[in-house]
Amino acid sequence: MTILTELATLYDRLAEAGEAPRRGFSRERIGYELLIRSDGTPVALSPLARQDPKRPGRMMNVPAAVIRTAGIKPNIFWDKTAYALGVTAVEIDGQFSPGQGKRTLEEHAAFRAAHLALLEGAADPGLAALRAFLERWTPDRFAELDWDAEALDANIVFRWVDDPVGPAPLHERSAARALLEESSGEEAPCLVTGVSGPLARLHPVIKGVAAKNPPPGGGHRLVSFNIGSDKPIGASSSFGKIKGENAPVSEAAAFAYGTALNTLLDRGAAHRRRFQLGDATAVFWAEGPRAAAQSAEDMLFGAVDPQPETGEDALAKLRADLDNFAAGRRAPGASYGPETRVFVLGLAPNAARLSVRFWRPGTLGDFARHVLEFWEALRIEPAPWKGPPAAWSLLYETARVYKDPDTGKKKIDEKSIPPLLGGALMRAVLTGAPLPRTLLSAVVTRVRADGEINGRRAAICKAVVNGIQGEEVVPMSLKRDNADQAYRLGRLFALLEKVQRDALERDSDGQRKQRLATSIKDRYFAAASSTPARVFPIIIRTSIHHLSKIRKDISERIAGWNEREIEEIWSGLEPDLPRSLTLEAQGRFIAGYYHQSAWRAPKADAVFEGVEE
Repeated sequence: MTILTELATLYDRLAEAGEAPRRGFSRERIGYELLIRSDGTPVALSPLARQDPKRPGRMMNVPAAVIRTAGIKPNIFWDKTAYALGVTAVEIDGQFSPGQGKRTLEEHAAFRAAHLALLEGAADPGLAALRAFLERWTPDRFAELDWDAEALDANIVFRWVDDPVGPAPLHERSAARALLEESSGEEAPCLVTGVSGPLARLHPVIKGVAAKNPPPGGGHRLVSFNIGSDKPIGASSSFGKIKGENAPVSEAAAFAYGTALNTLLDRGAAHRRRFQLGDATAVFWAEGPRAAAQSAEDMLFGAVDPQPETGEDALAKLRADLDNFAAGRRAPGASYGPETRVFVLGLAPNAARLSVRFWRPGTLGDFARHVLEFWEALRIEPAPWKGPPAAWSLLYETARVYKDPDTGKKKIDEKSIPPLLGGALMRAVLTGAPLPRTLLSAVVTRVRADGEINGRRAAICKAVVNGIQGEEVVPMSLKRDNADQAYRLGRLFALLEKVQRDALERDSDGQRKQRLATSIKDRYFAAASSTPARVFPIIIRTSIHHLSKIRKDISERIAGWNEREIEEIWSGLEPDLPRSLTLEAQGRFIAGYYHQSAWRAPKADAVFEGVEE
């Protein structure tokens, strides 16, 4: 219950700051308000001012939306026009006009019946006006009143125009709130708050978690119960308890945690507290007064998703702040310190409910230390990133890349990222544990498939291998005296590829004249990195011919330098090359290849010093 408890606590802060709706309400996009007089006469259907120029209407706190799947369920005091007015948009000759769909009249009948029952005997004049309106309203009046067809299928609220207090939607009246707060649920001690109260039979739907196939209603539940738990007998029930009674959480606590989580997941929120990591959607927040907590959250977001375009100064400040927090010091000018509690939660959908991929409560100091360790583990020369790496960017190195048939541009197939990898990666980052071996496996598999060896993939290999070994097996930059056999074999392969390119791509003046269509990397890398004893003899023999061609047709000095480099690497290898390499050894091979191929030799005079022409 720790996750639910912390989210419920967060809700209190969000509600106090006006960032989250009060209990029993949800934020929905409302397009129009229907103005009615005391006798129920409709005055106008008026559009609400836009908050976003690109989207109609505005977000408003309204009574919590019902969960619709296949059934007919009306909302209270608001809904789309099909429910509230019995009309929907019907296309006739290319124009949309008010009409009825297959069950529009049933939907309106349900809305009408629910409100007539709820408002029976209502003494409040505004609520009585709504009841009078629904008693008289017929769907054909929409066309008679010549109301704007743009309103069709939009969400609408109601407003009593004769209100002496001033304009306000009916659902904000105190009498309406009193009706909404009535509950007939069974009371019991809540496992989240410890306070007795009406139990939530169904838990709130969580929206905003990325899903390949969103369920009806557009969301998932974090807490739900198996089919059969709605009966007092059977394997899914416990001691005659049904649904939410199996794990008692009060309606107040369920609303609080659900609202807080939906607020964190809101893509349109002004203050961003979410990021995507493969199939996992992560949210984070900090504890404390509003201003201090938001500043800490901004720093958290910058750490998990560094943006090089913010500039070197901003990245330098971020690193300096993290250094201070990691050392237990407050950063200059910060309103929060290393003791500030922070929380990171990762969620992913499955068929039944949301699954928790990672959950990490801790302090800002711990978080800063682990992020800096993560960045340090991935340091490699030449640097493949313009700034500190974001965890999500590592996952792209495990994905299939394809060419878009329309644009011809390369695109990443995000669906090919291993589904559990994002959660495992983030758990390692947040706890300071070694990066998962599955990340290395996915990268090696992708290298074998597409032959792409870049700095990001080499950095991943370095970080995972060194984390598993607990020491620096793979260096940050080229280390010529590194005796590791796989690392040296990777260097040797890169050098043999260079020899091939020197022989076949250079002209007699030593200038590049063409680019090979297929190199030994394209043909042999996958096999050489896994079964070197079988492949290296072949490419060594080929390189002898290439060296001879370089010496004869291009340059004695270039041939001599290449031979000297090959001899230097070969002298550190065992007489018998390994028949096969483990996964970790293949990672070291890739890192060695990257270091050698990316190494820039000194100027020609220094390179060929002592080599006779």
